[in-house]
Amino acid sequence: MKIRIIIEPIRSAKWPMLEVCINGKSFYDGVCEPNQENYFVWNFHLENVLPENTLEIKHQDKKAKETKIDSEGNIIADRAIVLKSLQFDDLSVPEVVLYNNRFYPDWPGQPEYIINNLYFGFNGSYIFEFTDDAKKMYFDNLLRQERIANRNNKKTIQLPNGETVESYEFNGKLVSGTERDTITIEELYQRVVDEN
Repeated sequence: MKIRIIIEPIRSAKWPMLEVCINGKSFYDGVCEPNQENYFVWNFHLENVLPENTLEIKHQDKKAKETKIDSEGNIIADRAIVLKSLQFDDLSVPEVVLYNNRFYPDWPGQPEYIINNLYFGFNGSYIFEFTDDAKKMYFDNLLRQERIANRNNKKTIQLPNGETVESYEFNGKLVSGTERDTITIEELYQRVVDEN
């Protein structure tokens, strides 16, 4: 399986340090500096892919003094890595799925993990689980992306009879989640247009 990771390294006093592990085995451990324009691109062909695998991207070796702050507390320079893209057999993982995974900071005073973040300013590990079937995983990730979007898009509305039901925003309108009829997305779109 081909694996491609694209990272934007952020330099302070020096370039960040990166380790990439798959199933607990280190495959890259070194400086993370641009090798293609502004990005560090790591390509790897993994042999003997297991049905379930773990990819770990570690930001390491950062010292607190490498985050430079001005007199107002704003960060003016930092040593960090930003995950820009992750691909398996040339199929990209949707960005919202990448954001939904956990980063485990190895830094005093931080929570056990952080989500909704691809800027790894703390030392720590970003964990991504993958399977041996890149195409199936791609479509599973598209479904996962849709579930995440719907979960964040879900609201409740009160019907005229006083019942509270889940609804979803579609084209700027709230649509009840209790529809009993089967309808296509085109029919739903037309219904919303007709209500305008």
